[in-house]
Amino acid sequence: PELTRGAVVEEILSARNTKREMVRSSSAMLPAMVVVAVLSCLSPAVNGLLLDFLSFIAEAPVAALLDANSPIPLRSTGFDSLLPERSIRIHCAKPSSSYFEEILPNETELTRKINFTKPLAVVTHGWTESSNTTLFKNLTSRYRRFVDTNVCTLDWAPYAEFTYQTAARRSVPLVAQRLTNFLQAISILYYDLSKVSLVGFSMGGQISGLAGKNFPGRIGTIYALDPAGPLFTLPFDVGTSRRLTGTDAQYVQQIATSRYAIGMGPLVGAENFLPNRGYHPQAPCSALVTGSTEVQAIICSHEYAVVLFTAALDPANVVLGQRCSTIFGIPICLPGVNPTDRVGVYASRLSGNFYL
Repeated sequence: PELTRGAVVEEILSARNTKREMVRSSSAMLPAMVVVAVLSCLSPAVNGLLLDFLSFIAEAPVAALLDANSPIPLRSTGFDSLLPERSIRIHCAKPSSSYFEEILPNETELTRKINFTKPLAVVTHGWTESSNTTLFKNLTSRYRRFVDTNVCTLDWAPYAEFTYQTAARRSVPLVAQRLTNFLQAISILYYDLSKVSLVGFSMGGQISGLAGKNFPGRIGTIYALDPAGPLFTLPFDVGTSRRLTGTDAQYVQQIATSRYAIGMGPLVGAENFLPNRGYHPQAPCSALVTGSTEVQAIICSHEYAVVLFTAALDPANVVLGQRCSTIFGIPICLPGVNPTDRVGVYASRLSGNFYL
Protein backbone atom coordinates (compact mmCIF):
# COMPACT_ATOMS: atom_id res chain seq x y z
CA PRO A 1 0.00 0.00 0.00
CA GLU A 2 1.03 3.60 -0.53
CA LEU A 3 2.96 5.05 2.37
CA THR A 4 1.22 7.83 4.30
CA ARG A 5 3.03 11.01 5.28
CA GLY A 6 3.11 9.92 8.93
CA ALA A 7 4.45 6.52 7.98
CA VAL A 8 7.17 8.12 5.87
CA VAL A 9 8.32 10.28 8.77
CA GLU A 10 8.17 7.37 11.19
CA GLU A 11 10.14 5.14 8.83
CA ILE A 12 12.87 7.72 8.32
CA LEU A 13 13.17 8.56 12.01
CA SER A 14 13.31 4.88 12.96
CA ALA A 15 16.42 4.56 10.84
CA ARG A 16 18.11 7.24 12.92
CA ASN A 17 17.94 6.60 16.67
CA THR A 18 20.13 9.44 17.85
CA LYS A 19 20.55 12.92 16.41
CA ARG A 20 22.47 15.89 17.71
CA GLU A 21 21.78 19.57 17.14
CA MET A 22 23.25 20.88 13.87
CA VAL A 23 26.17 23.25 14.21
CA ARG A 24 24.86 26.42 12.60
CA SER A 25 27.75 28.84 12.96
CA SER A 26 28.59 30.28 9.56
CA SER A 27 32.14 30.89 10.75
CA ALA A 28 32.76 27.15 10.51
CA MET A 29 32.45 27.40 6.74
CA LEU A 30 34.64 30.51 6.33
CA PRO A 31 37.98 28.69 5.99
CA ALA A 32 36.54 26.48 3.25
CA MET A 33 35.19 29.46 1.33
CA VAL A 34 38.52 31.30 1.54
CA VAL A 35 40.45 28.31 0.23
CA VAL A 36 37.94 27.77 -2.57
CA ALA A 37 38.52 31.38 -3.64
CA VAL A 38 42.27 30.78 -3.63
CA LEU A 39 41.89 27.59 -5.66
CA SER A 40 39.83 29.38 -8.29
CA CYS A 41 42.72 31.81 -8.90
CA LEU A 42 45.43 29.17 -9.30
CA SER A 43 46.75 28.33 -12.75
CA PRO A 44 46.56 24.75 -14.04
CA ALA A 45 50.35 24.57 -13.83
CA VAL A 46 50.34 24.74 -10.02
CA ASN A 47 51.93 21.68 -8.48
CA GLY A 48 49.35 18.89 -7.97
CA LEU A 49 50.51 18.21 -4.43
CA LEU A 50 49.78 21.81 -3.45
CA LEU A 51 46.30 21.54 -4.94
CA ASP A 52 45.66 18.34 -2.99
CA PHE A 53 46.82 20.01 0.21
CA LEU A 54 44.63 23.07 -0.32
CA SER A 55 41.70 20.82 -1.20
CA PHE A 56 42.14 18.98 2.08
CA ILE A 57 42.03 22.26 4.01
CA ALA A 58 38.89 23.37 2.16
CA GLU A 59 37.11 20.09 2.84
CA ALA A 60 37.98 19.83 6.53
CA PRO A 61 35.36 22.27 7.92
CA VAL A 62 32.61 20.71 5.80
CA ALA A 63 33.55 17.20 6.90
CA ALA A 64 33.82 18.28 10.54
CA LEU A 65 30.30 19.70 10.39
CA LEU A 66 28.94 16.36 9.20
CA ASP A 67 31.02 14.38 11.69
CA ALA A 68 29.68 16.49 14.56
CA ASN A 69 26.16 15.36 13.70
CA SER A 70 26.79 11.72 12.89
CA PRO A 71 24.10 9.38 14.26
CA ILE A 72 26.77 6.84 15.25
CA PRO A 73 30.22 7.00 16.89
CA LEU A 74 32.74 7.43 14.08
CA ARG A 75 36.10 5.77 13.61
CA SER A 76 39.19 7.80 12.80
CA THR A 77 41.78 5.01 12.97
CA GLY A 78 42.10 1.42 11.83
CA PHE A 79 41.22 1.88 8.17
CA ASP A 80 44.22 -0.07 6.90
CA SER A 81 43.56 -2.93 9.31
CA LEU A 82 40.29 -3.77 7.56
CA LEU A 83 40.27 -6.40 4.84
CA PRO A 84 38.06 -5.37 1.90
CA GLU A 85 37.19 -8.97 1.07
CA ARG A 86 35.70 -9.36 4.56
CA SER A 87 34.39 -5.85 5.19
CA ILE A 88 32.65 -5.24 1.84
CA ARG A 89 30.02 -7.91 1.32
CA ILE A 90 27.61 -8.64 -1.51
CA HIS A 91 24.51 -10.78 -1.02
CA CYS A 92 22.14 -11.72 -3.84
CA ALA A 93 18.70 -13.30 -4.09
CA LYS A 94 17.24 -14.79 -7.24
CA PRO A 95 13.64 -13.85 -8.13
CA SER A 96 12.41 -17.27 -7.05
CA SER A 97 14.54 -17.47 -3.91
CA SER A 98 13.33 -16.74 -0.39
CA TYR A 99 16.77 -15.80 0.93
CA PHE A 100 20.00 -13.99 0.08
CA GLU A 101 23.30 -15.77 -0.50
CA GLU A 102 26.72 -14.16 -0.13
CA ILE A 103 28.77 -13.62 -3.27
CA LEU A 104 32.41 -14.16 -2.31
CA PRO A 105 35.24 -12.16 -3.95
CA ASN A 106 36.36 -15.24 -5.90
CA GLU A 107 32.91 -16.76 -6.23
CA THR A 108 32.76 -20.02 -8.19
CA GLU A 109 28.97 -20.49 -8.09
CA LEU A 110 27.70 -17.28 -9.64
CA THR A 111 25.43 -19.08 -12.07
CA ARG A 112 23.77 -20.90 -9.18
CA LYS A 113 23.31 -17.84 -6.96
CA ILE A 114 22.16 -15.51 -9.75
CA ASN A 115 19.55 -16.17 -12.43
CA PHE A 116 21.42 -15.08 -15.55
CA THR A 117 18.20 -14.90 -17.59
CA LYS A 118 16.78 -12.13 -15.38
CA PRO A 119 17.82 -8.51 -14.76
CA LEU A 120 19.93 -7.68 -11.73
CA ALA A 121 19.75 -4.76 -9.28
CA VAL A 122 22.50 -3.85 -6.81
CA VAL A 123 21.41 -1.69 -3.86
CA THR A 124 24.13 0.32 -2.07
CA HIS A 125 23.59 2.20 1.20
CA GLY A 126 25.19 5.44 2.33
CA TRP A 127 27.50 6.80 5.01
CA THR A 128 26.99 5.55 8.62
CA GLU A 129 24.47 2.96 7.41
CA SER A 130 24.22 -0.70 6.48
CA SER A 131 22.00 -2.90 4.35
CA ASN A 132 20.20 -4.04 7.51
CA THR A 133 18.64 -0.69 8.40
CA THR A 134 14.85 -0.47 8.16
CA LEU A 135 15.10 1.91 5.22
CA PHE A 136 17.04 -0.51 3.04
CA LYS A 137 15.34 -3.70 4.17
CA ASN A 138 12.06 -2.12 3.06
CA LEU A 139 13.59 -1.15 -0.28
CA THR A 140 15.00 -4.60 -1.06
CA SER A 141 11.85 -6.33 0.18
CA ARG A 142 9.58 -4.28 -2.09
CA TYR A 143 12.02 -4.58 -4.98
CA ARG A 144 11.80 -8.36 -4.77
CA ARG A 145 8.04 -8.29 -4.27
CA PHE A 146 7.17 -6.10 -7.24
CA VAL A 147 10.02 -6.51 -9.76
CA ASP A 148 11.03 -9.75 -11.46
CA THR A 149 14.77 -9.38 -10.96
CA ASN A 150 17.79 -10.60 -9.03
CA VAL A 151 18.35 -8.25 -6.09
CA CYS A 152 21.78 -7.79 -4.54
CA THR A 153 22.89 -5.70 -1.57
CA LEU A 154 26.34 -4.13 -1.37
CA ASP A 155 27.12 -3.72 2.33
CA TRP A 156 30.16 -1.63 3.24
CA ALA A 157 29.16 -0.84 6.83
CA PRO A 158 32.67 -1.21 8.37
CA TYR A 159 34.02 1.39 5.92
CA ALA A 160 30.93 3.59 6.34
CA GLU A 161 31.72 4.03 10.05
CA PHE A 162 34.74 6.26 9.42
CA THR A 163 34.75 10.04 9.50
CA TYR A 164 33.09 11.68 6.52
CA GLN A 165 36.31 12.78 4.86
CA THR A 166 37.85 9.32 5.19
CA ALA A 167 34.68 7.67 3.90
CA ALA A 168 34.40 10.02 0.92
CA ARG A 169 38.05 9.96 -0.05
CA ARG A 170 39.10 6.40 0.83
CA SER A 171 36.06 4.19 1.40
CA VAL A 172 34.03 5.19 -1.66
CA PRO A 173 36.72 4.34 -4.28
CA LEU A 174 37.51 1.08 -2.48
CA VAL A 175 33.86 -0.01 -2.37
CA ALA A 176 33.39 1.03 -6.00
CA GLN A 177 36.27 -1.26 -6.94
CA ARG A 178 34.61 -4.19 -5.14
CA LEU A 179 31.41 -3.51 -7.08
CA THR A 180 33.45 -3.27 -10.28
CA ASN A 181 35.04 -6.65 -9.59
CA PHE A 182 31.61 -8.22 -9.09
CA LEU A 183 30.26 -6.76 -12.31
CA GLN A 184 33.38 -7.87 -14.16
CA ALA A 185 32.92 -11.41 -12.81
CA ILE A 186 29.37 -11.74 -14.13
CA SER A 187 30.35 -10.07 -17.39
CA ILE A 188 33.05 -12.68 -17.98
CA LEU A 189 30.30 -15.29 -17.72
CA TYR A 190 28.46 -13.48 -20.54
CA TYR A 191 25.92 -11.65 -18.38
CA ASP A 192 24.70 -8.63 -20.32
CA LEU A 193 25.54 -5.57 -18.19
CA SER A 194 22.78 -3.59 -19.88
CA LYS A 195 20.41 -5.61 -17.66
CA VAL A 196 22.12 -4.26 -14.51
CA SER A 197 20.58 -1.49 -12.37
CA LEU A 198 22.73 0.16 -9.71
CA VAL A 199 20.61 1.73 -6.97
CA GLY A 200 22.65 3.96 -4.67
CA PHE A 201 21.68 6.31 -1.86
CA SER A 202 23.89 9.24 -0.80
CA MET A 203 27.51 7.99 -0.93
CA GLY A 204 26.06 4.82 -2.43
CA GLY A 205 25.04 6.92 -5.43
CA GLN A 206 28.63 8.07 -5.83
CA ILE A 207 29.87 4.48 -5.49
CA SER A 208 27.46 3.41 -8.24
CA GLY A 209 28.73 6.18 -10.49
CA LEU A 210 32.40 5.32 -9.98
CA ALA A 211 31.72 1.65 -10.73
CA GLY A 212 29.75 2.59 -13.85
CA LYS A 213 32.70 4.56 -15.22
CA ASN A 214 34.67 1.33 -15.44
CA PHE A 215 32.19 -0.03 -18.00
CA PRO A 216 31.68 2.87 -20.44
CA GLY A 217 28.27 2.64 -22.06
CA ARG A 218 27.62 -0.88 -20.75
CA ILE A 219 25.77 -0.55 -17.42
CA GLY A 220 22.05 -0.30 -18.10
CA THR A 221 20.77 1.96 -15.34
CA ILE A 222 21.82 3.95 -12.30
CA TYR A 223 19.17 5.17 -9.86
CA ALA A 224 20.96 7.84 -7.82
CA LEU A 225 18.88 8.54 -4.71
CA ASP A 226 19.91 11.99 -3.49
CA PRO A 227 23.60 11.27 -4.17
CA ALA A 228 26.00 12.78 -1.64
CA GLY A 229 27.13 16.34 -2.32
CA PRO A 230 29.66 17.29 0.39
CA LEU A 231 33.24 16.57 -0.76
CA PHE A 232 31.95 15.61 -4.20
CA THR A 233 30.46 18.89 -5.42
CA LEU A 234 30.83 20.94 -2.22
CA PRO A 235 32.77 23.03 -1.24
CA PHE A 236 34.00 22.57 -4.81
CA ASP A 237 33.46 20.09 -7.63
CA VAL A 238 36.03 17.28 -7.52
CA GLY A 239 35.57 16.62 -11.23
CA THR A 240 33.59 14.18 -13.31
CA SER A 241 36.17 11.41 -12.99
CA ARG A 242 35.63 11.28 -9.20
CA ARG A 243 31.85 11.62 -8.88
CA LEU A 244 28.56 10.56 -10.41
CA THR A 245 27.80 11.83 -13.92
CA GLY A 246 25.04 11.28 -16.43
CA THR A 247 27.26 9.09 -18.62
CA ASP A 248 28.07 6.46 -15.97
CA ALA A 249 25.25 4.27 -17.33
CA GLN A 250 23.08 4.12 -20.42
CA TYR A 251 20.35 5.79 -18.34
CA VAL A 252 20.89 7.72 -15.10
CA GLN A 253 17.90 8.77 -13.01
CA GLN A 254 18.55 11.17 -10.14
CA ILE A 255 16.03 11.78 -7.36
CA ALA A 256 17.10 14.97 -5.58
CA THR A 257 15.59 15.77 -2.19
CA SER A 258 18.22 17.80 -0.29
CA ARG A 259 20.19 19.68 -2.94
CA TYR A 260 23.16 21.69 -1.65
CA ALA A 261 22.55 20.40 1.89
CA ILE A 262 23.49 16.73 2.21
CA GLY A 263 22.55 15.90 -1.36
CA MET A 264 24.37 16.76 -4.55
CA GLY A 265 23.42 20.15 -5.97
CA PRO A 266 24.04 19.68 -9.71
CA LEU A 267 21.46 17.70 -11.65
CA VAL A 268 23.45 15.16 -13.65
CA GLY A 269 20.90 12.52 -14.62
CA ALA A 270 19.38 12.06 -18.03
CA GLU A 271 16.14 12.30 -16.05
CA ASN A 272 15.92 14.13 -12.72
CA PHE A 273 12.95 14.01 -10.34
CA LEU A 274 12.63 17.01 -8.04
CA PRO A 275 10.06 16.99 -5.23
CA ASN A 276 9.98 20.53 -3.82
CA ARG A 277 12.41 21.41 -6.66
CA GLY A 278 14.87 19.02 -5.03
CA TYR A 279 15.43 21.10 -1.91
CA HIS A 280 15.01 20.61 1.84
CA PRO A 281 12.52 20.54 3.51
CA GLN A 282 10.50 17.85 1.77
CA ALA A 283 6.77 17.81 2.50
CA PRO A 284 6.79 14.89 4.98
CA CYS A 285 9.66 16.55 6.85
CA SER A 286 8.50 20.18 7.01
CA ALA A 287 6.90 19.76 10.44
CA LEU A 288 10.31 18.84 11.84
CA VAL A 289 12.20 21.92 10.71
CA THR A 290 12.15 24.05 13.86
CA GLY A 291 13.81 23.58 17.23
CA SER A 292 15.89 20.62 18.28
CA THR A 293 14.61 18.48 15.41
CA GLU A 294 16.32 20.43 12.63
CA VAL A 295 18.91 17.70 12.12
CA GLN A 296 16.17 15.09 11.83
CA ALA A 297 14.41 17.29 9.28
CA ILE A 298 17.45 17.57 7.03
CA ILE A 299 18.12 13.84 7.20
CA CYS A 300 14.40 13.20 6.66
CA SER A 301 14.59 15.19 3.42
CA HIS A 302 17.77 13.38 2.37
CA GLU A 303 16.28 9.94 2.99
CA TYR A 304 12.97 10.88 1.42
CA ALA A 305 14.55 9.98 -1.93
CA VAL A 306 14.80 6.36 -0.74
CA VAL A 307 11.25 6.34 0.59
CA LEU A 308 9.90 7.82 -2.65
CA PHE A 309 11.77 5.28 -4.79
CA THR A 310 10.65 2.43 -2.51
CA ALA A 311 6.99 3.47 -2.60
CA ALA A 312 7.11 3.77 -6.41
CA LEU A 313 8.23 0.14 -6.77
CA ASP A 314 4.58 -0.87 -6.43
CA PRO A 315 3.26 -0.59 -10.00
CA ALA A 316 -0.14 0.41 -8.62
CA ASN A 317 1.40 3.38 -6.79
CA VAL A 318 1.94 5.88 -9.59
CA VAL A 319 4.30 8.67 -8.51
CA LEU A 320 4.39 11.26 -11.29
CA GLY A 321 6.67 14.15 -12.04
CA GLN A 322 6.02 16.81 -14.67
CA ARG A 323 8.62 18.29 -16.98
CA CYS A 324 8.25 22.04 -16.74
CA SER A 325 9.57 25.12 -18.44
CA THR A 326 11.58 27.52 -16.31
CA ILE A 327 11.46 31.31 -16.21
CA PHE A 328 14.21 32.98 -14.17
CA GLY A 329 14.86 29.61 -12.57
CA ILE A 330 11.23 29.14 -11.51
CA PRO A 331 9.48 26.04 -12.92
CA ILE A 332 6.29 26.80 -14.84
CA CYS A 333 4.19 23.64 -15.09
CA LEU A 334 1.22 23.60 -17.46
CA PRO A 335 -1.13 20.63 -16.98
CA GLY A 336 -1.84 18.87 -20.23
CA VAL A 337 1.00 20.68 -21.97
CA ASN A 338 4.21 19.48 -20.35
CA PRO A 339 4.89 15.73 -20.34
CA THR A 340 4.82 13.61 -17.19
CA ASP A 341 6.77 10.53 -16.21
CA ARG A 342 6.85 8.03 -13.37
CA VAL A 343 9.46 8.05 -10.64
CA GLY A 344 11.63 4.96 -10.35
CA VAL A 345 11.84 1.71 -12.26
CA TYR A 346 8.68 2.26 -14.33
CA ALA A 347 9.86 5.54 -15.85
CA SER A 348 9.44 5.96 -19.60
CA ARG A 349 12.98 7.32 -19.55
CA LEU A 350 12.27 10.76 -20.91
CA SER A 351 14.94 13.41 -20.58
CA GLY A 352 14.92 16.55 -18.48
CA ASN A 353 13.87 17.74 -15.03
CA PHE A 354 10.55 16.54 -13.62
CA TYR A 355 8.90 18.33 -10.71
CA LEU A 356 6.68 16.69 -8.09
